[in-house]
Amino acid sequence: MKDNIIQFLTQEVKFTFAKTMANIPHAWICRKHHSDDLFLAAMNFIKDNGKAEMFFKTEYIYYTIGEYKYWVMTDKNGFKDKTAIINRAKV
Repeated sequence: MKDNIIQFLTQEVKFTFAKTMANIPHAWICRKHHSDDLFLAAMNFIKDNGKAEMFFKTEYIYYTIGEYKYWVMTDKNGFKDKTAIINRAKV
């Protein structure tokens, strides 16, 4: 499954640059635009295999693949959030 997740994140999806936060360069993909099963699997993979880091006052779990780190952002519904996003930024 790890290989499927890495392929999904690095080759299959097109990340969108977060232009509203250009001062913190990163890009994102949204759950509602992708296979729910694969997106949820990617979210869980990041959560289960990543490392906790602080971003200002918030802790996120980051997983690094090559030159990018990936992390999940959700609303108050957590992993049930249908508009959850996976972000990526250069390490």
